[in-house]
Amino acid sequence: MPARPCLLSLTLAGLLAVLTATGIQAQVPSPAPEPRPTFDDSEAASELTPIAAAIQSLATVCSQVTGVSNQVPGECTCGASDGCSREKQKALQAAVATAYKDLFYQNNFDYLADPCYHGWQLGENLKRMPLAEGAVVDVGGQYRLRQMTERGMRPTLAVPNGFGLTGADDDFLLHRTRLYANAQLGSRVRFYGEMLDATSNFEDYAPRLIEENRTEMQNLFLDLVVLDPEAWGGKLTARVGRQELLYGSQRLVSPLDWANTRRTFEGGKLIWESESWNLDAFWARPLRRRIEALDPPDQDRQLYGLYSTYKGLSRDKVDLYWLAYDNDLVGFRYDTVASRYYGSYDAWLYELEGGVQFGQNGNDTDHSAGFFTLGGGRKFECVRWRPTLWAYYDWASGDGTYDADVGPKVRPVGTGFHQYEPLVHRYLGFMDLYGRRNIETLNLLLTAKPHDKLTLLAWYYYFWLQTGQDVPYNVDMTPFAGLSAGQAGSRDLGHEIDLTATYAFTPRLSALFGYSHFFAGEFYRTSPVPYDGNADFFYTQVTLDF
Repeated sequence: MPARPCLLSLTLAGLLAVLTATGIQAQVPSPAPEPRPTFDDSEAASELTPIAAAIQSLATVCSQVTGVSNQVPGECTCGASDGCSREKQKALQAAVATAYKDLFYQNNFDYLADPCYHGWQLGENLKRMPLAEGAVVDVGGQYRLRQMTERGMRPTLAVPNGFGLTGADDDFLLHRTRLYANAQLGSRVRFYGEMLDATSNFEDYAPRLIEENRTEMQNLFLDLVVLDPEAWGGKLTARVGRQELLYGSQRLVSPLDWANTRRTFEGGKLIWESESWNLDAFWARPLRRRIEALDPPDQDRQLYGLYSTYKGLSRDKVDLYWLAYDNDLVGFRYDTVASRYYGSYDAWLYELEGGVQFGQNGNDTDHSAGFFTLGGGRKFECVRWRPTLWAYYDWASGDGTYDADVGPKVRPVGTGFHQYEPLVHRYLGFMDLYGRRNIETLNLLLTAKPHDKLTLLAWYYYFWLQTGQDVPYNVDMTPFAGLSAGQAGSRDLGHEIDLTATYAFTPRLSALFGYSHFFAGEFYRTSPVPYDGNADFFYTQVTLDF
């Protein structure tokens, strides 16, 4: 029986059933309503009227002839037979989109082994490649191109210490390439290596130290699982070699991905992972920059400590950590004991991080400082563009010009809170004008998604000095414009507005467009600084993961 006559027959049969039922209702008076007895739906479903039985038989014959299923409309069984439900497909899409992490040695391509995944993304053919029995290799990388336009903020040797508002303008182009290989040998041994090449072109001024590093070995380490998770209730891994470090919010330790050259270290650590706790114990040395050669470890600096995360709470997490930083060249030794509490409740978001810092300053005086961040936000999932709004207050101590222990003696600058090796760019303005020392800021962050591929961001900051007896500091912890204690005028530093739009063409290809403006405050008009005007920052970035 051809397909069209089958459909026509089914339609006529359905109409006949409706007309027949209507005719019966017209001829037979409706009896008085009676209580409906309880019954089993499965039994009722099996009792068909003669017309309904005829329609079902006709539909069965048509499906056998035409190959068209007689599935009941409205009952979606997409993927039910093989377990690939719609929810499963959404989970796989999320896994694809988040496969690349900030630390490439944490990339996760497990979704490729899922039988429900039938997609393709650039570079997937080089992932999970079998090397031998029980051994697999991932090969991949990233290329990033960023055009930068800076007005009033380009570092220059004409300004002491170079950074901040300088009055200098520049336009230039940054290229960065990362290539990596990850080899997993069974369940206990892993080898990871990563190369980075960063270059700057077309600039009028000398590039920043974070903008160029040619053919650098970024990561090269060995992992060995020393405790079996099944026997010990958790996994203990020993790692030794060159490695990037990232902890918590990255306010103190970060690879600094915004930089064209990423930060890395040489050392070792023990990594404990269990159901309720993650704990790292590490010791490492930062590297000295050698643009045209491999960077050696800096023998004058070392960073070490313990960083733990408690995951046993129902909604929230708690970070507890002790971090120590020694710099023999400058002569300071600092310890920071801090914690971070963060999570969400329904649509509400919150974060609190803070700590105390103690030790010895470079001038052999006792060091006492601190920092904290308080943030609260809310998601508006039922509002168009699904915006999320955060409000933050950041505080980091400076130092006064008098030492109470020795009387009215002027203390040198640079003895306030030290931010270690952080991601300042994320939390103190995209223009990178200030470091986390002698600073206070109230800031508002708004993000929105007009489309699944498009993310918009607006971030407003108001900056002021924590104490007017100290000076503002650059991102490298040097005093702005070489100022000395007591030279700061007004505490009002100014306002910054950051705007970005990020468009994801695919999970592997994205574009970022950004604009920032800084409104200089009274500090610049009341202090001996080289420039008291405003500043602008434009940039366009394209990132391709493979």
